[in-house]
Amino acid sequence: MPSPSRTYSDPSHGQTAEEIERYYRNVKIGDLAAIRNSQHGRLEIKITTVSNTNPEAGIIHLNDEAVWGGVAYSAKTGKSYYASGGQSSLIVPDETVTAWAKANPRGTPDY
Repeated sequence: MPSPSRTYSDPSHGQTAEEIERYYRNVKIGDLAAIRNSQHGRLEIKITTVSNTNPEAGIIHLNDEAVWGGVAYSAKTGKSYYASGGQSSLIVPDETVTAWAKANPRGTPDY
């Protein structure tokens, strides 16, 4: 008999667009950032740091890139600057998100 499937919750589920924008509009070089990537029923969260900011253009750059989407993101939308329609976006790296990322370094197949 197969074991029951594990159900994972998305640790960023309650984050609003306003919270995400407020966080990334105020980041400094070296601050934590979290990239949320979801595709084909998998959730992966990568914790990284901010490498550069351009407040006038509303762009931040990260030290690590997403699986897809690169290292440049919009501070306003949290979406990849080069692939805004893709599955990678920024979320706030709060305690819940960073703990989930640490516990699931390869992501999870279902969420």
